[in-house]
Amino acid sequence: MQSDLPLLIMADIPPTFRLADLSVSGQMSECISLTPSQYQSRDRLEVMTGGMGFELIHYSAEEISQNLSIADLDHIFCKAPEKKMAGIGIKPGKHIGAAKHSDTVNRALLKLARYVGQSVNARTIVWRPAGLHVGFDYFVGSTDHYISGGPFPVLSQIAISETAKGEFETSGLSYFSGQEIRITSPDGYEPNEVVKRLVRIAHDIATNGKIEKKIETDGFVRGEKLLITPETDRSMVEVAIVADKSQQLH
Repeated sequence: MQSDLPLLIMADIPPTFRLADLSVSGQMSECISLTPSQYQSRDRLEVMTGGMGFELIHYSAEEISQNLSIADLDHIFCKAPEKKMAGIGIKPGKHIGAAKHSDTVNRALLKLARYVGQSVNARTIVWRPAGLHVGFDYFVGSTDHYISGGPFPVLSQIAISETAKGEFETSGLSYFSGQEIRITSPDGYEPNEVVKRLVRIAHDIATNGKIEKKIETDGFVRGEKLLITPETDRSMVEVAIVADKSQQLH
């Protein structure tokens, strides 16, 4: 399975299925064109949508089982499948690969994933940069507003975990920005309040690019500050929530 393949649609696809079986109808026929790929070694399809080229790659259930341990992923509104599932991978074409982080390319990729997933009655999707396994219905709902021009869907494309030290950090944000986030908070902050701040910062970085220099900014409540400090190589940005004891959340 290709290392540059970000999204995998999981479905109960019969062994006889070929990507050429996908049909384009209705409004989708006006914005998507399917072309058989020049690659003959496996089942591939080139797709044009919004002037951008993507590639679809069909993987058998056995190939996915051998190359991807789904049980080890973070499961979002779904469980690890009880049986082997086939999949369809989607990746930006070579002419737009360098712009994979842009909202325009990301929106087009997610919109294409929704169409293909609905065509094959997808169960789940795997967003590989963050190690997320997401229920397809939740994926559709969480990306709907973004595809229409709304805010970046942080919880569907960026994983958030708690460290042994009680910090929270992202995984997969670097796909868009080359940078991850680690956040610390004073005593008295509930985890959901810390994550809320982390999500806001992750959205800003995914949309506007990595933070290059130290920043001090007002926080979410009166008397709160956020100290944002990128590491030397800019691959990680440390965020410290600072607040007077009287202003800490309970």
